[in-house]
Amino acid sequence: MANVGVVQYRIAPLQTEAQFWEGLEHHVRQAQKQGVELLVFPEYLTASLLALRPALTHRQACAYLDQFTGTYLKFFQKLSREADMMILAGTHIHEVNGSYVNEAFFFYPDGRVERQMKLHLTPEERKVWKLAPGEDLRVFDTPIGKTVILICYDIEFPELARIAAEQQAELILNPVYTDTMAGYYRVRHTAQARAVENQRFIVQCGMVGGLPHIPQIDAAYAQSGFFSPCDHPFPPDGVLALCQADQEEVLSCQLDLERLRKNWEQGKVSPFKDRKPELYRRLQAEIETKS
Repeated sequence: MANVGVVQYRIAPLQTEAQFWEGLEHHVRQAQKQGVELLVFPEYLTASLLALRPALTHRQACAYLDQFTGTYLKFFQKLSREADMMILAGTHIHEVNGSYVNEAFFFYPDGRVERQMKLHLTPEERKVWKLAPGEDLRVFDTPIGKTVILICYDIEFPELARIAAEQQAELILNPVYTDTMAGYYRVRHTAQARAVENQRFIVQCGMVGGLPHIPQIDAAYAQSGFFSPCDHPFPPDGVLALCQADQEEVLSCQLDLERLRKNWEQGKVSPFKDRKPELYRRLQAEIETKS
C-alpha cells in the first residue's frame, strides 16, 4: 500500500519570491500530515514566478525561469529530505545544451534526483515557446514500485504508456497544465484510457486559477485525480479519488499495488496480456505496402 498525494496548485498574484517558496513548503507540510510518501505537483509549477514580472515574451519568460533552476533544485532536495518524502516537483523550464526544455524533476529523501523531459510538445510549446523535446523515457525504481512520468500531452499517446508497462512500470505520474476545460478532459480521458488498457495506476495533477495579465499562464483548469482499471477490485468508473474541480487542494490516496497485480491475473478482462502484437505488425505492414 502506497500513500500518494497531489497538490492541485492555484496560480495567483505574488508579492515576493519568498511567498512562492513558502507556499510550496506549506503544501508539502500538509501532505506530510496526511502521511504521504510520494507527492506530485503540476506541470509548469515554477511558471508561477512569472507573476513577479510584467508580461514577457515567451523567449524572455524561458530565460527568466531558467534563472531559478539552482534555487528550485536546492529547495526541493532540502524539502524532500526534511519531509522524508519523494516529490515530483512538477516541471520547470530551463536551458539544456543551448535549448529550453520542459522537464520534470523527481526528488528522493536521500538526495537523489531523477529527471524526465517532456517528449511530445504541444503546437504552442513548439511554435511559440520554441522548446526542445526529450527523446528518452525513464523508468524509476522507487520504494513503492516502478514509476514513469508522462508530462501532460505525453499521456495522449498510447505507445508511451504501453512501453512503460512493458518495462514493468506500475505507477504513471501525469503532471499537467491545461488552460481550458476541453484541454483538461483530453488529458483526463486519455489518462483513464491508459489505466484501462495497461492495467496501471495513473496519478494526474493539474493547476487551477490564473493570471490574466501573464500570457504564459493566464488561465488554468483541473480536477486532479487517481485512476485505476475499470475492473475488479477497483471502482466501476476507475476513479479512486478526485480533487474538487478548479479548487486548490492537497489530496492523498492509498494505492494498493498488490491489488493492482492481482488484477493483472484475476481481472474479468486482461487488455495488457490479451493484445496481439503479431496481428498489429501484419496490419501495419499491409498499410505500409499499400502506401
